[in-house]
Amino acid sequence: MSSAPPIAILLGMWAARHRVLEEPGRHLMLLGCTAGGGIALGWAGGLPLALAEAPNAVLVWVHSMTGLPCGVGYAAAFGLLAHVMSGRRKGPLAAVAAVGKRSLSCYLAHSVIFAPILAAWGLGLGAYLTSATMALFAFGVWLITVMWAYALERGGRRGPAEVALRHLIYRPNAKRKPRSALSGRHQSRVERPIP
Repeated sequence: MSSAPPIAILLGMWAARHRVLEEPGRHLMLLGCTAGGGIALGWAGGLPLALAEAPNAVLVWVHSMTGLPCGVGYAAAFGLLAHVMSGRRKGPLAAVAAVGKRSLSCYLAHSVIFAPILAAWGLGLGAYLTSATMALFAFGVWLITVMWAYALERGGRRGPAEVALRHLIYRPNAKRKPRSALSGRHQSRVERPIP
């Protein structure tokens, strides 16, 4: 079992706690390094598999291990793009900026859409698509998520993954009863020294 999901959750929680994507202007160096390094690593890990005529287990493993850094890199790139376009948000630029603000939701939406449609355990359409039709399909899915993010932006709503992550990080602590609130009988038992 891969350790990628727990790492992704921890990275997302850390980024949410430090408001990395909500305040990209304060984290430009981090976002730039993450975008450049993550995307480069992801492409480097995927290129051998894409060029191989007969993929082997090592190439598949390398590709799967570099997918998470690539996704985090793209999230950082969209955060940078949102910062650059923050002063001129009109039309398509505002829609792409909305994706940057909801990058985790959009990234997860891609997985939710791609996996059941393309994978063999789902509809299995990945076996029938050529490189060109796969690129068109990917662009269409991206366009759908851009329109979804822009609709959320216009409605003044966050992405569902960002809301869930924020709830996990900032949820109120469970209320505990102070010791003085315990009953006298129970309290006396607790405070009584052991002979």
